[in-house]
Amino acid sequence: MAKDNTKTTNKTPKPKKLTIKEKAFIREYVKSGNGTQSVIAAGYDCKNDNSASTRANQILRKSEVQAEISRLMEKKEKSSIMDAQEVMELFSAIARGEVKDQFGLDASLNDRLKAMNEIAKRTVDIENRMKGIPDSNVSIKLDWTD
Repeated sequence: MAKDNTKTTNKTPKPKKLTIKEKAFIREYVKSGNGTQSVIAAGYDCKNDNSASTRANQILRKSEVQAEISRLMEKKEKSSIMDAQEVMELFSAIARGEVKDQFGLDASLNDRLKAMNEIAKRTVDIENRMKGIPDSNVSIKLDWTD
C-alpha cells in the first residue's frame, strides 16, 4: 500500500491588506459615493474619466475593499443618529436656556417648557420600566400660566 503524502490544510487564506491608494480611494468613496472621482482623488494615474471609471470598478470588485466600505458606511450611519443620551442632553440644554434660536436669541419660555415636558415624559417612562410597569403613554403637561 502506498502512503498518501498529500497534505490537507484547513487554513483559510488571510485577507489581503489594503494599499495606501486603496485606503484613500475608500475614504473618498465613502464621502462621495462616486468611484471615478474617488480614483482621481486617491492619486491613481488615469488618463481620462473613462479609465478612472474602469479602475474604480476594478477596485470595487475586491472583497477586502467592499468589506472596508461596508464597515465605514455602517460606522458613518451610526454616528449620524442621535442616541437617547444625546437627546436628553439637548432637551436639558434647551430647558436650561443654554441653546439659542436661529437668530441668536434665548429660547422662548414655551420652547423651554416643551423641552421640560419631553424630559418629564422620558423620565417617567424610564422609572416605570425600572419598576417593571409597562408603557402607559403618560402625558405630562407643564403649564406656567396663572
